[in-house]
Amino acid sequence: MSFTPGPNTIMAMVSGQTRGLSHSLRLNLGMASGMAVIGAAAALFAGWLQHAPTFITIMKLIGSAYLAYLAYHVAISTPSDQSSSTASFTTGLLLQFTNIKCYLYFITGLGAFTLPGLLSTLPLRLLTMVVIGVAGTLTWTVGGQLLNRVYHAHYRLINWLVAALLVFSALDLWR
Repeated sequence: MSFTPGPNTIMAMVSGQTRGLSHSLRLNLGMASGMAVIGAAAALFAGWLQHAPTFITIMKLIGSAYLAYLAYHVAISTPSDQSSSTASFTTGLLLQFTNIKCYLYFITGLGAFTLPGLLSTLPLRLLTMVVIGVAGTLTWTVGGQLLNRVYHAHYRLINWLVAALLVFSALDLWR
């Protein structure tokens, strides 16, 4: 689930394409921080979250609106756009807070899966899930950077495709 396309992985890829790995680390750090906070909250409130449809609906509304906002900015950006609005720590953090996929990742992972031995403790399972999630977004950032030459040659098409994927992600939340 950490390596599949979603709002955070798509934004990580776009940031890697437009800004490179080193300038995308702030975004990835924000995503990692958001992931850790959400994971800790899910560990504490997993039972309640599994039975709180109002909370899930509110998160879907906020997440959909934020994804639409990001889609717009991706669609209008150019390779020479030096704006850091989509590569900031705050963007990564807010993206995770509105990313329903991240909540489901932790609720499912912490509630449904247990591992024998050392990884049976909740803090170590949480840490393992955060590390795997961070590896997923960093992989997409590196992938975006590797596609940089193709991106510069076809940025309009790629930006519109990524924006469409973000809109699809927003709509997919409601399935």
